Amino acid sequence: MAPAAHASLATGVPVYALACIDEDHVVYVGGGGAGRSGVANVVSVAQLEAQDAVPSIRAVGTLALSSQEDAPMCVDVDASRAHIVCGINAPGAQMQAGTNDHVRVYTYEARDGQVRVQPKTAAPSLALKDPEHYQKTCTLSPDGRLLAVASTDGQVQLHRYPSLEPVFSPHTGVLSLGEEVYGTDFSHDSKLLAVTLASRIVLLSTTPRTVDGTTPSFLPRIVQTIAQPQIGSGLQGTFRVARFGRGPIYEGARTHALYALLHAPATKGSKARPSYVAMWDTETWSLRSSRAVSQRPATVLAVSPNGRLLAVGASDLNLTVLRALTLQPLLQVRHAHDFPPTCLAFSPRSGVLISGSADATLRMTVLPPNLVPSNLISDEIIFAAFFVVVLLMALLIPYFVHE
Repeated sequence: MAPAAHASLATGVPVYALACIDEDHVVYVGGGGAGRSGVANVVSVAQLEAQDAVPSIRAVGTLALSSQEDAPMCVDVDASRAHIVCGINAPGAQMQAGTNDHVRVYTYEARDGQVRVQPKTAAPSLALKDPEHYQKTCTLSPDGRLLAVASTDGQVQLHRYPSLEPVFSPHTGVLSLGEEVYGTDFSHDSKLLAVTLASRIVLLSTTPRTVDGTTPSFLPRIVQTIAQPQIGSGLQGTFRVARFGRGPIYEGARTHALYALLHAPATKGSKARPSYVAMWDTETWSLRSSRAVSQRPATVLAVSPNGRLLAVGASDLNLTVLRALTLQPLLQVRHAHDFPPTCLAFSPRSGVLISGSADATLRMTVLPPNLVPSNLISDEIIFAAFFVVVLLMALLIPYFVHE
């Protein structure tokens, strides 16, 4: 596989989530949580230098948060409004009293080589009263109009953005799915929301159901549920995270892909617990293909903005980059962190992969420019050529058989 240049940053805190602000900046969040651990809770920004022969990454802004509150566990960025959105639990006593404005919005501003982060607003969303549970996800839709949040106790809510008004009707409250939510992701057109649980992937419509064709009813509407498929040895795997593709499955196709990480069940007497990445067609919801990516459980999955690459991080401490169309491995970064990666993202132009870990490091990997085929030999051309060959074989084989 092709080599890749990289650089690392010692963050001083466990990194739980990250998101790209632009091609040159990434926001990361984490910390020691509530208490006197001595490890701060932060929302921080790092600058990436990927154009030089030797890439570099450095911290350019940090907002220290209250040590009485939980550490931020999820983050997303609205670059059009210069907003950072996080999930942070209030202090335990406030939560138990029913006050928990855990959806936090911050603004950021770049000036004189530094990035200043400031609080903007906070709002409640999920009925989180037990300090053991927290907001696991915050995901902005591609059109910037919706924010999805979900929790470790299985609650899901949609908000209009930036007003943070709940989308679901007040009498409905939140959608409860009964088990921990591992991830949320919107489709490219913002019309579907994928909610990942260990047992299934639930696909929600983001448009309201109408009653009698006139009165909008904003009830949670499940349009599809993907059950655990059989993988590897034929046993059912458990889901870890799902991400929508960011382009057609092939040139001219109307359908897109949904990718998911799955873990094989543990088997007696074996230390291996393989993980797989699988791809579904979002029109038929049929499983198109799957591939083993590690002999250990995978932890994170990212899809490049150009739709051509996937990246997987696993508990074997490695990062693997795959071609989205075929699931072919293209690059592996060995021992990227000392602990399993907790978060992963591509830069907006898809040329840099950024990962974070609870080992208090952030890593940038500059992907080789020839990692994917050039425009002259693209994934789509390869697929079209393969289709033509198969079609010719189907037409010619009966002819030779009769001869």
